[in-house]
Amino acid sequence: MAKKGFQHHRLLDVKALILNLKSMALRKSEDQQRSKSARLQEIQGEKQAHLQSDSGFSSDDQDNGLSSRELQVQTWYTEQLNEDLRRQVHEVRVAEEEVRKKRKGVEKSAKEKKSLEKLKEHQNLEALRETEREEQKHLDEIAGRQRSRTGGSEGQ
Repeated sequence: MAKKGFQHHRLLDVKALILNLKSMALRKSEDQQRSKSARLQEIQGEKQAHLQSDSGFSSDDQDNGLSSRELQVQTWYTEQLNEDLRRQVHEVRVAEEEVRKKRKGVEKSAKEKKSLEKLKEHQNLEALRETEREEQKHLDEIAGRQRSRTGGSEGQ
């Protein structure tokens, strides 16, 4: 006799495992994205502090106190901060895109697992109904035989 009900327990287990793995990968990507965003904030803070320290010098101070070499270093540092900012903005955008893609993957896996769970529920319910019908049919047959035996023996 063929087994009734849901036959794909292993598939459901695999879907659950895949969903868990994708969820963990999503969390890792979210952590990386947060880290990259925090680093971007740090670089922006460094640039703000640098620009504020530069603006504290008057033109007399710059003429008297800062050599052209120091001005070059200040300019180079500003340019380096700008490049770091551009690079970090790009890294944050890439990380955000990765998070978005992984989130979609998790959502898709969750839908697939939910569909399989609904199929399992439906097939198990259908199997239960079929079993109940078979049991009822069997009970009806037994009752019918008993009636025919008692009904047939009473007529003689």
